[in-house]
Amino acid sequence: MPQIEIKTKQGKRRFELGEDSITIGRADDNTLVLKDTRASRYHCVIEPAEDGFVLRDLKSRNGTTLNNDSVMEQRLGNGDIVRVGRTKITFIDPEEGIGLAELEPGAPAEDDLFPPDLDTLDVDLQAEVQQAGQTNWEKRLEDIIMSGEDRGFVEEDISLVDNRGVTVHQAQAGGLETGRDAEGAEGTRAFRKLLYAGFRTRATDLHIEPRIDGCAVRLRVDGTMISAVQFSTQIFKRILGIVKILCQIETSQKNQVQDGHFSVSITGRRVDYRVSLTPSVHGQKLVIRVLDAANSPSRLHELGLVPWMYDKLRTIATRDAGLLLACGPTGSGKTTSLYSCLREIDVEQRNAITIEDPVEYYLEGCTQIPVDHGQGTTFHSVLRSVLRQDPDVIFVGEIRDIETATVAMQASMTGHLVYTTVHAKDTIGAIFRLLDLGIDAPLVANALNLIVAQRLIRLLCPNCRKAVAPTPTQTLRMGQSVGGLSKIYAPQGCRRCLKTGFHGRRALFELLEITDGIRDLIMKGPSIKGIREMAKQGLFTTLEEFGFGLVAEGQTTFEEIERVAGSE
Repeated sequence: MPQIEIKTKQGKRRFELGEDSITIGRADDNTLVLKDTRASRYHCVIEPAEDGFVLRDLKSRNGTTLNNDSVMEQRLGNGDIVRVGRTKITFIDPEEGIGLAELEPGAPAEDDLFPPDLDTLDVDLQAEVQQAGQTNWEKRLEDIIMSGEDRGFVEEDISLVDNRGVTVHQAQAGGLETGRDAEGAEGTRAFRKLLYAGFRTRATDLHIEPRIDGCAVRLRVDGTMISAVQFSTQIFKRILGIVKILCQIETSQKNQVQDGHFSVSITGRRVDYRVSLTPSVHGQKLVIRVLDAANSPSRLHELGLVPWMYDKLRTIATRDAGLLLACGPTGSGKTTSLYSCLREIDVEQRNAITIEDPVEYYLEGCTQIPVDHGQGTTFHSVLRSVLRQDPDVIFVGEIRDIETATVAMQASMTGHLVYTTVHAKDTIGAIFRLLDLGIDAPLVANALNLIVAQRLIRLLCPNCRKAVAPTPTQTLRMGQSVGGLSKIYAPQGCRRCLKTGFHGRRALFELLEITDGIRDLIMKGPSIKGIREMAKQGLFTTLEEFGFGLVAEGQTTFEEIERVAGSE
């Protein structure tokens, strides 16, 4: 029976081919799973044919080679060598007269490598230089990288670009960097690999924290801090130097708070980073915010709204005039949701202007204006000047004072469509927040059209979640929202979710449409109970009720909803 042979650090591993196809790639559901960053998630397949076995490429990123020639589909012969990324696979057909090579000394026995119940093979392959002597931080970051998702590019595709748009470190097509300064090369390689680990894990923030003997790196993934790796003092200093050069920050200042930004270029797209340096006991702590639009929904239908919420939100978001208000705490996704609304607008036909502090995502076709407190510009002053720019749609990053709120509301009543945000617990609380700022009740009542409240919750890892029976208390709490449930799901933790039990996030939504009845209540002297009873006469779902629906679907846990949106 034909076999394939894969050479690893432990020896030669062999796999017998049968009547079923063998899929090869990095995804866990392949027959042959490769720990190889140059391989695609689903790279190629070896499948039986009438006259033997055929190798077929699955539109992989880096291609598949057979005997050093790129192929899409080719019949395999005895001794043919298939290359998938850095991995070499030899096809051996004993019937053609050449037997299998013996395993190298010290290698595991064949039965240990391929037990009868094993349906995937984890092949641990690294570059030859790393095989010779890979450092601890490299091994740790490689483990994190291989646990993450394929993002369509590899570490060597990353080019570092400073805040002026000048490429400081080009992508390394050949793999590892070389140069006269070995420590500098190692520092750049560590920083590039750390950024790549952030991409693969969908990290939103990178925390590099100085310690007595080096630094510790933590990643914020799905809102949770995860310990990643530790660097030596030398590498830590090199990373700080690289970041300061990219951000054009004064390198000699170590006892001041410093801010900056830089970007990376990857296969034709740009990802921005916001940097904050703060002095601490053992040195400067570095926090890097990742502003990767690829991690966020880009269109309204991708937000996960239920149909009636989507219809209401899209109707308001595409009107000629009105006020759409998003509320929630910092980091709840308000800006992302409003940007999704902005993308529903034809910016070729309408003049869209955003006022932000700072501009986080770049939107083609919009005029985006950053607020600069150092220059004395505020939301209020910029908004007044923007009204003389003949705008159709205005996005005001945040309402912080009565002046900004008054101008925004007046603009919405004079033929402009205004999107803005405010910090409030929920949709009803947003009304009282505006009134607390000192805005006249008639202006609030007549200007508002729709209020959206949201929170971000973690989603259970589909690979390791486990079913459990709900407790009587949980059943009682969710009963009114989802009815009786025989099971819900709880987290466990696996390699794919970095042992957290969760993978990915999504938003909870609460929508309050300002009807004539609610307008009357606002002008007469509103109460929370009165507005809620009026809202319940139509379609109204609280954040908690929305979340319990996701618990019933097995997407998240009861505890997660209680933590994020539980009623007090």
